[in-house]
Amino acid sequence: MDQILFLFVDGIGIGSPDPGSNPFAAAETPFLQEVLGGQLTEATPSCHKGDLVFRRVDPTLGFSGLPQSATGQATLLTGRNGAELMEGHYGPWPGPTLKALLQEESLFVHVEANGGRAYLANAYPPRYFTALEERVLRVNAPAFAAQSAGLELASIGAYRNGRALAADLTGEHLQKLDTDLPVFTPRQAGAHLARIAADYTFTFFDFWLSDRLGHRGDSVASVALVESLDAFLSGLIPHLQGVTLVVTSDHGNLEDSSLRTHTRAPVPLLVVGSAASQFRRTEDLTEIAPAIRRALGLSTPNM
Repeated sequence: MDQILFLFVDGIGIGSPDPGSNPFAAAETPFLQEVLGGQLTEATPSCHKGDLVFRRVDPTLGFSGLPQSATGQATLLTGRNGAELMEGHYGPWPGPTLKALLQEESLFVHVEANGGRAYLANAYPPRYFTALEERVLRVNAPAFAAQSAGLELASIGAYRNGRALAADLTGEHLQKLDTDLPVFTPRQAGAHLARIAADYTFTFFDFWLSDRLGHRGDSVASVALVESLDAFLSGLIPHLQGVTLVVTSDHGNLEDSSLRTHTRAPVPLLVVGSAASQFRRTEDLTEIAPAIRRALGLSTPNM
């Protein structure tokens, strides 16, 4: 069975090459430019060469309006059109219909049921678990899907022991809770995630700060985040050692600093590794989970 690392970057679309409106055009991203042959904007063409695929993917799921996180993420994790089930875009949190879908058909569930090992590599702080116990927290689609597969969410202890990654990549936010916790550079964090992924069939990392910054409309902070993400990838990709990396998003947002809402822009799909050819014809969000299943040698669940 092959191995997949799914790096989910929330709320990034492929936008204008204008640095005045697009943080991806304004940021210094030497690693991405080397990989893609240009910045992550609409000026850079799709490509498929060897173990690399880069494509524009439609996140609209066939519905008008702005794509939302719950339907987009449920679609990415199952291959089912979440917006079709909800009769439109829905989010940010999955409700009963999408939760039922994730319980039955998510990649986490499918990998575990077929003898593989799935893992959500995010480290969650103590207050997250307290809120879960008190039932005052709405969980997003990746966390719900992982729990539905019987997986334990990683704690600060797992982060301390090198078994999970902080949501901000560096761990600076976690160190505010415990000064003994380590802090990494984005490049070091990327290499760290590669080492974690080597132990699992399917690893998922949820990088959600991109969507939060997109909603805030802070262009300076957005440029800094894009540069951190570039450094993170520069530490991650060279250390994958046979694990295929899949990077994509659920909808646009960060790529247009003139807005504070989601966008209908296409989202990037970057695949690096031996299974990249499975993704060369991917057109929309519904086709990503099936491609991952093919790469892992898993059958498609009955739909």
